[in-house]
Amino acid sequence: MSESQNQGLAAKLTTRVKEALDRADELGGDLRDYLQDRWTHDPRLVRVRARVDKLRGREPAKAPARQAPAATVTAPAGAPAAPVAPPAPVGLGNPALPAQIYGKNSCAWTGRAITVLEKHKVDYDYIDLEQQENEKYLPLLSTETHQSTVPYVFLRGKFIGGYNALAEVERLGQLEVALMTPAEREQAPAHLRMIEIVARPNTDEVAPAEAMEPPAAPE
Repeated sequence: MSESQNQGLAAKLTTRVKEALDRADELGGDLRDYLQDRWTHDPRLVRVRARVDKLRGREPAKAPARQAPAATVTAPAGAPAAPVAPPAPVGLGNPALPAQIYGKNSCAWTGRAITVLEKHKVDYDYIDLEQQENEKYLPLLSTETHQSTVPYVFLRGKFIGGYNALAEVERLGQLEVALMTPAEREQAPAHLRMIEIVARPNTDEVAPAEAMEPPAAPE
């Protein structure tokens, strides 16, 4: 085979390999990496490239060394498995906020709970569960708090119950303590640090209007 034929064959082979690599770019990176690896390390293709370089008057390029795959560390037989951290609980209460109320605009008890907080000038976050984007919280609230009615009141991230629970905290003079951050509570007098706010979930399904309606007089 003449030198010109060799050069033509080498040029044709180089063109086809480049076309294959370009096509691999379209099909996906894995295929391109495979073809690139073959072009760089396959002994037959290395000899062809060396021949092409020689015909073109170039110094044959050395093929780069293949990188060894990362070693997989396996635990010895009988070794205890590494502990897996449990997923962080997803809570609905935010300790960074003084108060949160999950309620409904159509609920009278929700309005009363808001009135209590506003009377004491407490910053609060209100989540209207009648809004479509907030309906997802309803099953979570019911599961987490074991309460079946609105409003759901959280003070410093801790669920305390509904309106009746909030009113009881206010009546006992514990609202200020319930709104303290952990740092503020540590600095509070001993008698305040001893106060424990206990959740009082409301499981009563009675609607506000029915609860306030006096019993009918016997005929």
